[in-house]
Amino acid sequence: MRIRYPREIFLLFLAVLFLPGSAYSQKVGYLDSKAVFAQYRGAADIRQEMNRIIEGWNKEISAKRKMIDSLEKSLEQTDLVISSERRKGKKEELFLKKRELEAFVKEMFDPGGKADQKNRELSRPMAEKIGNVVKRVALDNNLLMVLDSSSGLVVYASKELDITEQVLEELAKEEGTAAKVLPSIALFPVWELDAEAIKRKFGKQSLEFIFTALERGQQLNPVAKKQVEDMVKDKGLSKSEVKEARGLEMAKILNAGYMTLGQITQNLANNQITITIKIYNVERDQMIAEESEKVNGEGELVMGCENLAEKISQRVSQQ
Repeated sequence: MRIRYPREIFLLFLAVLFLPGSAYSQKVGYLDSKAVFAQYRGAADIRQEMNRIIEGWNKEISAKRKMIDSLEKSLEQTDLVISSERRKGKKEELFLKKRELEAFVKEMFDPGGKADQKNRELSRPMAEKIGNVVKRVALDNNLLMVLDSSSGLVVYASKELDITEQVLEELAKEEGTAAKVLPSIALFPVWELDAEAIKRKFGKQSLEFIFTALERGQQLNPVAKKQVEDMVKDKGLSKSEVKEARGLEMAKILNAGYMTLGQITQNLANNQITITIKIYNVERDQMIAEESEKVNGEGELVMGCENLAEKISQRVSQQ
């Protein structure tokens, strides 16, 4: 699932602020809106509600998966003793149940799906409050315009023009708490090792699910997907597996404290999908952990990725 905010929310961070005085003394600033939403204490209730909703969907996915497993087992046990017509009927039922599960996962978690829609609905009031704080900080800094770096609009800018931490501090003051800056992490593409994984785009799906789970977890700040994608493309690695040395090089350019490299494969004999993620400390140029999850088919991919996201957060927190 990919959490998206309404387009008008991001426009709050692109407002032109005409201030008194000479335009020559004014500057253009930027902030990472994804980091603000991830770290703002007021977003905790939204994340908690989204987690509750997603947990319910995951339980439904598990129930559907168990039904499929039961049908497969029944067909295997009775395959030789039932008529060809009945066998055909069981296979059709199994096929329909699998399609139903796939459709349910897509309906809930694909971009623009029900998870996205619910998150947009819950986030709108909070986004308006954050937008007002952004405008106030921009005025205080005599900024003519504020761009959103998480949308990929900022190719390069001095760190002095980044008002992300100032916005978080102002929000924290309103809440009577201290601002918290989360460690940043760059998630590089999950490389698909076999034809079936490539065909089903499991690498792209798993990266999406891990990214979203980390955003919700409020322990790490994932670098915007578009920034990572553009960096990979600029380095000519769109169709190649990102290796350790190149990944560390790109992560440093992206100012990420940590990064991940991953692989995914599917065993057609038992339908089992294996996701392996390597976690690196970018400053030390060092791999700090390797974590794996095995799931029984695409219907359990979301849960497996959420488990991996939790393991990634735990490993980084131990540094």
